[in-house]
Amino acid sequence: MDDKNYIDNPDPLRLKEWFKKPYSVTVTTILIFILVLYPTWVYVANWFENVSANGLASGDVSFIKALSFIMMLLATNITHMVLSKHLSLSKTVKEQEHKIDLSERKFQTFIENVPNVAVQGFNPHYKVHYWNSASEKMYGYQKEEAIGKDMTELVIPAENRNVFINIINTTQEGGNRAKSWETTFLNKKRDEIPVFSSYSTVQVPENNLEIFSMEIDLTERKRMERELINAKKKAEASNDAKSNFLANMSHELRTPLNSIIGFSDLLSSNHAGSLNEKQIKYAQNISVSGNHLLGIINDILDISKAEAGKLDLQYENIQVLRMLQEIVEIMKPTAAERRITIHTEIDPNVETIEADSGKLKQIIYNLAGNAIKFCYDNGNVTIKVKRRENSITFEIEDDGIGIKEEDLDKLFKPFSQLDETTKKEYEGTGLGLSLVKKLVELHGGKVWVKSQYGKYCIFGFNLPLIPDDKNLQ
Repeated sequence: MDDKNYIDNPDPLRLKEWFKKPYSVTVTTILIFILVLYPTWVYVANWFENVSANGLASGDVSFIKALSFIMMLLATNITHMVLSKHLSLSKTVKEQEHKIDLSERKFQTFIENVPNVAVQGFNPHYKVHYWNSASEKMYGYQKEEAIGKDMTELVIPAENRNVFINIINTTQEGGNRAKSWETTFLNKKRDEIPVFSSYSTVQVPENNLEIFSMEIDLTERKRMERELINAKKKAEASNDAKSNFLANMSHELRTPLNSIIGFSDLLSSNHAGSLNEKQIKYAQNISVSGNHLLGIINDILDISKAEAGKLDLQYENIQVLRMLQEIVEIMKPTAAERRITIHTEIDPNVETIEADSGKLKQIIYNLAGNAIKFCYDNGNVTIKVKRRENSITFEIEDDGIGIKEEDLDKLFKPFSQLDETTKKEYEGTGLGLSLVKKLVELHGGKVWVKSQYGKYCIFGFNLPLIPDDKNLQ
């Protein structure tokens, strides 16, 4: 061994590590016996054989004394080693026992004082042996009253006992895997308490099985759930009342409005007598304003019907190309006023779709009308149709003013205006996109928007190729 390493390491043989091992004392004793005691015993045996043959010489007495002294030192050393190891092991055991005891007391203190969690311990015969302070508070039984009593008689309602027993049996069969259920227990006054109860088993010495039950009182949660349900019912009733009011008012307004539009058209066509150019212009303005108002009323009526679940769809097989050609022809004059060009890009794999023709046209009219309204003069509006695996996607894109990112969340909400600073020519009722969303969802589709403010805006929606049975009317 190198001298330097020996100096740096005062325990080169690692004796301390050796004597920490549980088998070190036994092995050391055997080694000492083999290396020291056994040769000595052989020598002594030979010596006695020689003495028996030749007799005891005078120097032999001194030898016996020296040998006895050596044996005594060896015995003392071995005894010291064994006792030291025993004391060390005893100290280690006591330290471990202290740690275990401290850990158990901490756990018991935690379980005893954990708030809002009632914990009980009982044996397989349901006899209670543990009852924490939360159990006292929840059920009204003091610990002294509960210990030794039958768990099923203390807190389990008669109608739930069979279920409780089955769960406990299942818990025992499944080992320490916890079982739980939401049920009703009884307090000392026999009032019902909604609880979430969980059970687990613990195997203790002597093969005894203990079962622990933990309950959380759900009274407050149940109260809040009832309040939420009542609030939801009130909100639904209020929404129904609003929808019914809008529907009734729309019907009441449409009747006289149709008369106004009809008479103004009659006047402007000179069927009721000759009118001068100025009078005809007034009659035409009445008709345009009346039709605009009628469109708003129809949108309100459709939204109220959709919210009330009374807007039915009449499905039919629609030729997509033909439908878009009709829509573009109708919207061309409006676009031409601002020199806006309408383009169409249709996937050749798209031929037909099952949908409500009137409602689908209404969706595209609204989106294309918005695109034209917000597009810059001399701009472009593009209607794209693409085939997906089980759906058809429609996208209406314009290179207009776009939408600010912070305004995207406001879209599709009834009567919502995105920006109070928007120019007057861009103002509207805020009903169109809300109606689009409801009509698309009624078809089983989804609507979305992508935009970069000042550059472009894309409104898209998809409809299933074949509608779900639940949507068919």
